Amino acid sequence: MKSRLKHSLNLFLIVSALALTACGKKENKVNSSGVAGSSPFYSGNPALGGNVGSTIINQVNSIKANVPCMTGYRLTNDVSFYVQGGYAAGTNTIYGNFTEGFLTSGTVNQLYVGVSIYRDLMFVTQVSNGGQVVGYNVTLSFCEMKSTSANLPSIISNERKLSRFTAPWGINIGTKTNCGYGLVYSTGVGYDNYGRPKATTIVSEKNLSNPYSPPEVTVPTSFAAPTCNGQL
Repeated sequence: MKSRLKHSLNLFLIVSALALTACGKKENKVNSSGVAGSSPFYSGNPALGGNVGSTIINQVNSIKANVPCMTGYRLTNDVSFYVQGGYAAGTNTIYGNFTEGFLTSGTVNQLYVGVSIYRDLMFVTQVSNGGQVVGYNVTLSFCEMKSTSANLPSIISNERKLSRFTAPWGINIGTKTNCGYGLVYSTGVGYDNYGRPKATTIVSEKNLSNPYSPPEVTVPTSFAAPTCNGQL
């Protein structure tokens, strides 16, 4: 675990420096406040109708199928969070307090993709209604994060819920790409008042049904832009 947290923060620092210098069954319960189940990217999701929605579903499924985790397995369940509004004009950055769920009070018309050094995936989708952007979804596909002790269950795994996603310094996105989708250029670029890196985080909750489950932990992570060669 320490190694992964260290590498996540190292990637965060690299992205900061660059800025200064230049899987499973689908549950079909969807409503305006959220989605239950393994992934919001399926044809029955009302926010993903039409040709654009179908294209985005295919893109997401293709990326997930062709990007293996660096270690461990890709989690069966994706986890989604949304923010209404959220876009800061002129900054290409999404800010806000993210709520668990998938916003469907409109139509998804744009996909942005980010990847971590462990091949965790971030899918940001823009939701519009009548030509007006109403908000953004952030869907995360994580890889297993093993415990440093071989005798203990994994820190991030299928049996532990992921919750309370935060992006204190926003999610920087862009559309100037020939990938066929937009890119997440960076997340978590910034420092607190003490000069410490303030990373994007998610909470891995303790599995209450497993007495050996590690306690709840806040996991820092960073996402950056992939390439378009299928390797991300």
